Amino acid sequence: MATTLGTVTVTGTRDSELFSISKFKSQVGSLARPNYFIAELSGYKDKLGADIDETFKFRCEKAEFPGRTLATADDAGGGGTALKLPYDVTYTDIQLSIICSEDMKERIFFENWIDQIVNPAGYDTATVTYEPGLVGFYDNYAKGISLLVTQLNSQGKALLLYELMDVYPVALTPMNATWEEVNSYQRFGVTLAYRYHTFSRPASAE
Repeated sequence: MATTLGTVTVTGTRDSELFSISKFKSQVGSLARPNYFIAELSGYKDKLGADIDETFKFRCEKAEFPGRTLATADDAGGGGTALKLPYDVTYTDIQLSIICSEDMKERIFFENWIDQIVNPAGYDTATVTYEPGLVGFYDNYAKGISLLVTQLNSQGKALLLYELMDVYPVALTPMNATWEEVNSYQRFGVTLAYRYHTFSRPASAE
């Protein structure tokens, strides 16, 4: 015995039309690119007695736009489900990658900066003997030193600016010394701590 089924008509848009490359590109539009950035260090000359302004923005091959986290605590004083309430803001350290010039002045700059924070070994001057582990004053190695990281567009105009206040290095990575890397260059990483950061958007970007 034969059974005749009705015709089912399905209307809609084919997947190829919904997810076409041309439509995807038109909807996504222009994107901010991570390689369009510039990092500038300032406020350190009087404290550190060095100057790398001319080359730093070209030697810093990698930086980060900083993040932040709200510190919270649970409040269950009223009974029932606890209420999570913020009470402070914490800022995470950021990482830089620095290209070394032929005279290695970028590495020397950060090595001397860390030495000014914590003296690594005892040495004598004409008037004072410094002991190993002697910690410097915060005002002398961090306060007033800032790092400005700027996101640029494809025309080189600033889109977003993050300024990290009272920065100082807390770690330097090792550098390779090997015969295998012939067509390469020396680079090293720097971990920077800071007190807080601000962000702004230039009026020209609005």
